[in-house]
Amino acid sequence: MGHKKQTPEESRRNLVNNLSWQAAQRNDKQVAQAIHNGEEVDAIYGLDEVGLLDGFFQFLEQVGIFFLVEEIEVPDIQRVLIPVVQFVLLYMLRILLGIDSMNALPALLFSNVAAMMLVGFNAHQIVEGFTRRGDALRKDKPKQGPLSPQCLAQNIYKISPSELEKFFNGMVRRLAAFGTFAAKIATAIDGSPLVTTENYAGCGCLKVERRALKKDGGWVTVIELLFGWKLIALIDVRTRIPLAIKVVQIQEYEGKWIVPLVKQAQANLAGYARIVKVVADRIYLDGEDLWELDQMGLTFVVIAKDRMLVKKDALAQAAQAPADQVATRTRTVRHGYGSRQTTEKLVTRLVGLEGLTSYGLYGPEEHTKHYRRKDYQANPINAVVVLEWDSKQKNNHVYLTNGPVDDPFEAFDGYDDRSLIENCLFREGKGPWNLQQYFPQRDEQGVLVHTFFTMAVQALATAYRLWDREQELSAQQSKAADELLDYSLLGGEGAQRWRRRLKQENRNKVIVFVGEHYGTFHLAEFMVLAGLRLKEIPLELGTPADILMRFALGP
Repeated sequence: MGHKKQTPEESRRNLVNNLSWQAAQRNDKQVAQAIHNGEEVDAIYGLDEVGLLDGFFQFLEQVGIFFLVEEIEVPDIQRVLIPVVQFVLLYMLRILLGIDSMNALPALLFSNVAAMMLVGFNAHQIVEGFTRRGDALRKDKPKQGPLSPQCLAQNIYKISPSELEKFFNGMVRRLAAFGTFAAKIATAIDGSPLVTTENYAGCGCLKVERRALKKDGGWVTVIELLFGWKLIALIDVRTRIPLAIKVVQIQEYEGKWIVPLVKQAQANLAGYARIVKVVADRIYLDGEDLWELDQMGLTFVVIAKDRMLVKKDALAQAAQAPADQVATRTRTVRHGYGSRQTTEKLVTRLVGLEGLTSYGLYGPEEHTKHYRRKDYQANPINAVVVLEWDSKQKNNHVYLTNGPVDDPFEAFDGYDDRSLIENCLFREGKGPWNLQQYFPQRDEQGVLVHTFFTMAVQALATAYRLWDREQELSAQQSKAADELLDYSLLGGEGAQRWRRRLKQENRNKVIVFVGEHYGTFHLAEFMVLAGLRLKEIPLELGTPADILMRFALGP
């Protein structure tokens, strides 16, 4: 018998009615009214880390991410007391809060009543748990939360790779529909190793060579084996948000994934935005793939390999280029401070070349298989040659592109965007987001689950921070309403500093639960709403009358 797929509304109704799950909804005015009327409130807690969750959860609700979480299907968890959606949200919270160990969850998350109530657990479940299992063996150590770290790990692990990909791709599509991306997107692609030990089931093995200094002062080549997987990501260079990802064994050739990832990203963005440019390292240099990108209407920029004939051809032509074909850019750099400050002018000179026919493998397979024939006609490709870079002679940098090269700096600057994926996605991911460690299980499935959810949370956090910053600047009238979201809005603030700043900003605030709603208030606001008289109120909050008016309450 066929299975009819539930709609998001049916899924939510089923979770609320049958599984007793309902994430708390924010409604400051309604909660303020209850406080002001002297009604009984369910709970009051300090905001601390929950301040990070508060706005983030509202953003997820607006974008529609909760619907995606609710649609994740895991048949093996149907008989578990806790629904899948809560397992997923708890694991996402673990990543968002930067909790680096599953064993630390009881102390840092499961016992945080305010955070757990936001996810949908009630106070009794948080204190007593869902079952009495293990109580007889527990002597001195009390329960910390409604479930154990092992329970979370074992159940989050059961989400299949296809469901993980569906969730991630759906997240990108929701962000696109929300307006996170520009209409035309420039992208960068790169891969990064996820190194584990050889004890991880299903891991790959990569042999690498490195030079090491011997005790006697000489150098020796050392063979090293790396075990694990590789994350390949295609990002929007403006927002640094991944648009499509793939996890493969660490030794696998990543170049073959450029076209599939671009196609997946285009499908994720369809109707809201589209990719127009791709920049990539030399490992993605494949003539058939580049030709396919060209036929898809995309501009590509990729660096040429040293032994390629087209590179030698481009260098030779650039060396003979007339002066009017050389594009020059000068920038001034300051060194030192005060009276000892000096300036230096750095010069970069480029040559753009059109219609090179020395790249015989650039084209479709049925065409390039004849490239060794004498009458073979190669497809033309353009190149940008670097003659001088910041006043240093360069004779080995050649960029291949199908885009215009009348202004060679357009391709030159575009290729620099490739470094953003390492600095803003992989480095942040392996740092404060704990991408490369603390997998729920030591095997391929554990790595897949952790990687997909980490990338999703990192992407959502970036989108939320950009949107939140945009709202702030728009309110200050310091940003045009139609100005595009850009990573520069974050001012270089990384995830670790962001978490620390929010915790500091919320240290004088409380979160109040009334029924299925909650509100967040400054302590002084809460006291005024409760009818207490204060001698001193922070100036930014205004008078007691201002506070009551802010929540649509009379004096």
